[in-house]
Amino acid sequence: MKCPKCTSAMEKVYFARIEVDRCTNCQGLFFDELEKDALQEAPKGDRVDIGDRQKGRQYNKIHPIDCPRCGGRMIRMVDVDQPHIWFEKCGACGGAFFDAGEFRDLKHHTIADYVRDLFAKERNRG
Repeated sequence: MKCPKCTSAMEKVYFARIEVDRCTNCQGLFFDELEKDALQEAPKGDRVDIGDRQKGRQYNKIHPIDCPRCGGRMIRMVDVDQPHIWFEKCGACGGAFFDAGEFRDLKHHTIADYVRDLFAKERNRG
C-alpha cells in the first residue's frame, strides 16, 4: 500500500492487537473502518502516532486524495468535538487517513483545543 499524501510505502504496525498502516516517510496513519474507534478507546492508543505534528500540518494541505485501500476519492472531514482536526475518510470502504500528529491530538481533547477551536478559521473545503 502507498501513502495517499507522499506516495511512500506504508507499513503495518500493531497496537493493542489492532493493525494500522503507517507511512514510512510522512508518518501518516491509515485506519480501516472501526480501527480508529478501537484505538481511541484503547489506553495509550495514541502511541501509534509517532509522527512530527509540524510535518503533518504540511501534508494536511494536500487534497484531494485517493484511498490507499480501495482507490476511491477520500472526503475531507472535520472532527465534531475538535473542529481544528481535519482528516480524510473514504465513502466506499470507510477507511480514514490522519496526517502525523492528528490522531494523537484527537485522542487528547484539552482546554487548549477548546480555545483553539473558538478562534479557528473556516477552512476552504476545496
